[in-house]
Amino acid sequence: MQFKRRLYVAIHIGLTVALALVGGIVYATETINNPEVRARVELMQGLKAQMKLLGETAAGAQPFDADKVSAAIAALQQGADAVAPAFRPKADDPASQALPEIWASPAEFRQKTAKLVKTVAALDGSDQGALAGTLDPVLAACKDCHGRFKMQ
Repeated sequence: MQFKRRLYVAIHIGLTVALALVGGIVYATETINNPEVRARVELMQGLKAQMKLLGETAAGAQPFDADKVSAAIAALQQGADAVAPAFRPKADDPASQALPEIWASPAEFRQKTAKLVKTVAALDGSDQGALAGTLDPVLAACKDCHGRFKMQ
């Protein structure tokens, strides 16, 4: 039981760090003039919302609800699949936090987004423990990509 509690605390801390990395996109999308950039920001905000729900559930901060977890995983899978295509056009906006390295290193960016898709596909939402055990690789994929391609 002690191990399980420590695992949940570790996941909660990891989620907090990941959300802090993603948190920079919380600014209002109406300040973004470029519609392609606005769509990317909205996509990332959607991913963030799903990760928040899954992280809080895995950490025990909210009760496990199989339907909510299943819906969040499905939305996360759909969103993860949309990340690479959302950055194909080189669209910029002063409010964007996407670094130009995304377009300067497209193969590396595609590799990192493919890793996200793979880790999201491996999520197991059958119960709280299974979710907790499969969420860390998703968090690591988010952090890896944002560490390289997002303005800090």
